[in-house]
Amino acid sequence: MTTRTRREQVEFCRPFVLTGVADLQPAGSYTVDTEEELLETLTVPAWRRTATVIQLTRGGATEYQTVDPTELHEALMRDGAQHDHAAASFHSKRKRRRNARSIMNALRRDPSDTWRT
Repeated sequence: MTTRTRREQVEFCRPFVLTGVADLQPAGSYTVDTEEELLETLTVPAWRRTATVIQLTRGGATEYQTVDPTELHEALMRDGAQHDHAAASFHSKRKRRRNARSIMNALRRDPSDTWRT
């Protein structure tokens, strides 16, 4: 079975705690490794997460702690350091529609457009 590991840096602006991690962790940058395995599908390649591990440094020693990826994401959103792309826009529906309409009108008026010819 084919596996891969994705590594990313996450940033906490405030101290945080996660289930399975004994102490309150200080604010800072942390490395998170996500291990995934390739699913044997007939149509497209798909990957399934098998483990999410965060690296914690305590007294000069590095500890690798398995964490729940949903809990980690929620902790990051509570911290406010990352932007939640799944969250709804705080602009009103009317403002979004008006913005889209103005962009479309600007494109219609652009004489350099060659797709209409």
